[in-house]
Amino acid sequence: MKKNYCLLLALLFCGISPLEAQKRFIRLYDLQGQKIAKGDFTATTDTSIILQSHKTQLEIPVREIGTIKTKRTFGHAIAIGATIGVVSGALLGLATGQANEDVYGSLGYESSPGNDVAAGALVGIVVGAAVGTIISVAQNRSTITINGNTTDWQMKRKILDQWH
Repeated sequence: MKKNYCLLLALLFCGISPLEAQKRFIRLYDLQGQKIAKGDFTATTDTSIILQSHKTQLEIPVREIGTIKTKRTFGHAIAIGATIGVVSGALLGLATGQANEDVYGSLGYESSPGNDVAAGALVGIVVGAAVGTIISVAQNRSTITINGNTTDWQMKRKILDQWH
C-alpha cells in the first residue's frame, strides 16, 4: 500500500512539469521600472508585444516598454516547490505514520496522525524549498532592454520570436 502512494506521488510530479514547460512567461516593465504586464508570450508585431494573461489577450505598445524579463521571479520556483513539498510530505506522513507506531511505541513516543502529518509537512517544505531554489538558480533568465525605442525593438524582437 505504501509503495502505491510513493508511485502515485512520483507520477504526479512527472505529470505536472511538462504541462507548464510549454508556456513562455514574460514580464514587461515601463520606462520607470514599474511592472505593466505579465503573461505568456504569444507573438510580436512591428510595434507591440502580444501576451496571453489569464483568459485575455493583451497587446502592449513597444513605446511603453522599458525592459522585458523572461521567466518568472526567483521566488516563484521556491514557493511552488515548498507548496508541493508540504502537500506531498503531509500525505506521506499520514500514509506512513501508522506503520511506525510499533517502533515509536517501544521508544516511549506516542505517535498520532496529526504529529505524523506535521512532521511530514515540515520535512516536505524544507526539501521542496531546497529543490525550488536549485531550479530557480538553474533557470536562464534574461533581461531585454528596449527603452521605448522601436529601432532597438526591431533588432531585439528576434530573441522573442525564436521562442514561438
